[in-house]
Amino acid sequence: MSESIIIIESPNKIEKVEKYSGFKTFATKGHFKELSQNIFFKEQEENYEPEFVPMGKNGNYRENEMINLCRNKEVIIATDPDREGYAIGYMVYESIKNLARSVKRAEFFEITEQGIKKGLENAIPFAQTNFKDFESYKARAVSDKMVGFILSPKYMNKLNDKNISVGRVQTPALNLIVNKELQIKDFLASKENQKIDYKIKALLKKEDKEFIALNDNLFSSKEEALKQIEQLKDEKRAVLFEKESKESKIKPKAPFRTSQFQEAMNKAYGFDSKTSMALAQALFEKGLITYIRTDSNAISQEFITAIEESFKQETWYEKRIYEAGKQSQAEAHEAIRITHTHSFDEIDKIVRQENLSDDERKTYELVFLNSIASQAKDCINENTIYDFNISTLSFKAKITKCLYKGFKELYNLEQEEENEEQELDLNLKPNDEVSILSLECVEVKKQAPARYKESNFISLLEKEGIGRPSTYASFLPVLLQRNYVELEKKGKNSLIKATQKGINFIAKVKEIDEWITQSEYTRQMENVLDLISKGEANYLEFIKAIHEKMGFAKINEANNPPSQKSLDYAKIIAQTLKLELPLDIEKDYKICSNFINEYKDKIPKKQSKPSEKQILLVEKLAKEKGLPLPNHYKEDMQICSEFISQQLQKNTKKK
Repeated sequence: MSESIIIIESPNKIEKVEKYSGFKTFATKGHFKELSQNIFFKEQEENYEPEFVPMGKNGNYRENEMINLCRNKEVIIATDPDREGYAIGYMVYESIKNLARSVKRAEFFEITEQGIKKGLENAIPFAQTNFKDFESYKARAVSDKMVGFILSPKYMNKLNDKNISVGRVQTPALNLIVNKELQIKDFLASKENQKIDYKIKALLKKEDKEFIALNDNLFSSKEEALKQIEQLKDEKRAVLFEKESKESKIKPKAPFRTSQFQEAMNKAYGFDSKTSMALAQALFEKGLITYIRTDSNAISQEFITAIEESFKQETWYEKRIYEAGKQSQAEAHEAIRITHTHSFDEIDKIVRQENLSDDERKTYELVFLNSIASQAKDCINENTIYDFNISTLSFKAKITKCLYKGFKELYNLEQEEENEEQELDLNLKPNDEVSILSLECVEVKKQAPARYKESNFISLLEKEGIGRPSTYASFLPVLLQRNYVELEKKGKNSLIKATQKGINFIAKVKEIDEWITQSEYTRQMENVLDLISKGEANYLEFIKAIHEKMGFAKINEANNPPSQKSLDYAKIIAQTLKLELPLDIEKDYKICSNFINEYKDKIPKKQSKPSEKQILLVEKLAKEKGLPLPNHYKEDMQICSEFISQQLQKNTKKK
C-alpha cells in the first residue's frame, strides 16, 4: 500500500481519496506550471515550442516535493478527467517518468467509494494515453497567449487605454453583445418602430376564476380604443362563440451539461457562472455530485438502474436514456448528477453530515431534482383558445389546463419565459356566458431586440461554438473587469449591456483585425483543436496560421506596455518600499514585470482581517468568561484565532 501514491489536483479531495483507495495522495493544487511570461517560446526556433515554468514563487518547491514523494513508487495520476486535467497530469508525468517505478492514468468522475474503485480498476499506463491531448492543450494555451500578447498592447496604444484586452474567445463573445446593443440603438432611432397601437383587454370571470381576453382589433390611436370601450360600457356578459383545444407534452430537462447547470443556477438563484462553478466544485469534492465540467447529457446505466430501483413504484417514474448531445466534443463524459440516489427528505441529513452552506444546499437541491426528474414522465397540458363575443367584437383567451403533472409532481418548475397563456381549468362550452369585470385600453408596441440575459448567454456561447465547459465561467467577469459590458437588473434577470467603451473597442478591432471578432473563426479553431487531439491536425500548423493572421508580429517587442493591473501593482511596490519606478516602465511590460519580480517578496505581509463570525465569537467568549477583549482583535485574524483556540482548549480540559 505504501508503495503507491495518487496525484490529484484539489487538496480538498485528499481525505476522501485516501479513505477510499488506501493510498497516500498528493495534490498539485491545480496547475503547477505555466507558460513563461517573458519568453513563452524560443523565438529562434521555427517550431514555436513553448516554455513551461514553475507557477508562482512556490512552484519549484511543490514540484520537488511531488518528485520526492513519487521516487521509486507506483504512481497513479488522477488529475481531473478533462483536457485541462490531462494537461496537468501530462506535466506530472514528464516530471516523474524517469524516477517512478510505474506511472498510470486514472479518471475519477465522482469522489465516492465506487467512483474511486472504478477509476483505479480502469487505470492504464500513462505512456499509453493519448499524448495528442496535451498537444491540443498546448495549442490552446499558446494561441490564447499569443493573441493576448500581440493584440492587447496594440489596442492599448491605439485606444490610449491600459484596461484593454483582446482574446481568442472573449472578443467574439463581446462582439455578440455589441451587435445586440447596436440593433437596439437602431430600433430606438427608427420612428416607424416606435409606432404604438392599442388593444382592448377584458378581465372576465367564470365562477371564482378570473382570466384575461384580448380583442382581435388593433386601434391606431388611444382615443379610438377608448371610444370603443365607451360603446361597450353597458355590456355585462361575454358569450363563448367557439373554442379550440390541443394537447401538448413538456419533457423533463435532460441531466445538466455545464452550460445548462450554470443557466439554471442563474435563473433559480441569480448566481453568476463563477459562483455557480465554485459551489459545484465544493459538492464534487465532497463526493455529492459528479464531475462538473462536461458537455454531455448522458448518464451511466448504473445510475439509471439505481433510480429505477429507488423510484419505480412512483406514478411519475419513467426510464429515459440520454445521449451525449450534438455539441459534445472530446471532453464529453457523464452529465452533472448526484452520486447517490435518495429521497428529497434525506437532503437535511446530507446537509448536516457534509456541513453544507445555505448556497451549497441550494446547489445540491437543484442538481438532485434535475437528476431525479430526468427519469420522469412528460407533463401533459391541454391548451385551449377561447373565442368570446362582447357585442360585435371578438376577444380571445389562451388557457392552459394541466391534464397530467408527470415530472412536475417532483417540483414546481418556473416558466422559462414569460408566457401569455393562463393556467386555469375552465369548463366552458359554446354559448356559455361569463361575467365582464372590466375593459381597459392597453398599448401594443413593437418590441426592441432584447439584450442577452446573463442566464442565457452561456447557452448562446455553446451554440456558437465559443469556448468549452472549463472556460464558460471566465468570459463575463473579464468583460465586466474591462468595462466592456455592464449588468442591468430587470426583475429577476440580469441583462448584459455593452458599454460605449465596449462598442468603440469592437468597432476599432473590426477596422483592423475583424477575424478575431468572428464567432465562425473561433468555432473553426475549436474544431482544429479537437482534430489535434485525434491526430488529424498538428500543433505547428495551427499556431503558424494564427501568427500569420497577425502578420507574424513579434511577440516580445519592447514597446508593448504593461497591463493597468501590473502597473498599479508596481506603483504600490515602489510606494511601499520607497523606490523610484524604472524609466519607461509604462511603455515596456518587460521592465514592469522584472521590477515586480525583483521586489514583490520584499513587501511586508499585510495582516489578514478576521471574519465577522470570528469577531462575534471572540466577543461572546470574552463576555462569557469575563475576560478583556484582546487588543487589535478586529484587525488581525491571527489574534482572533489564538484567543478562540485558547478558550476552546480550556473548555475541553475542564470536561
